Amino acid sequence: MESNQRTSGALLERANGDIGALIRRFENIIEYKPGDRNAAAVDAYKMEVETAALIRAAEDILSLTRTMKEMWLFGKLDTVGTNEAEERADKSARGVEEGLRRLMAAEKK
Repeated sequence: MESNQRTSGALLERANGDIGALIRRFENIIEYKPGDRNAAAVDAYKMEVETAALIRAAEDILSLTRTMKEMWLFGKLDTVGTNEAEERADKSARGVEEGLRRLMAAEKK
């Protein structure tokens, strides 16, 4: 995977596209309305095509999750900046550190 496809934005864009395709195919199958007897073969073929496309969309999502897991495990996932959870955790850690320093200073007296 190219480096420009490893960013969180690119992965989210790909995930949104894959989810959109999955939903579109599912809606196409649900909206199926059987026609007259003469069009039965064409309708059956349309259902087969939509079902195959639905399966392919699900496989694309599975492929994306596998790629994301590999990138996360091997450290190739480029995330931009820090998120709010990391900032809160760092702030809490600094508060705990300061509290421990005060406690240790009080014990020395």
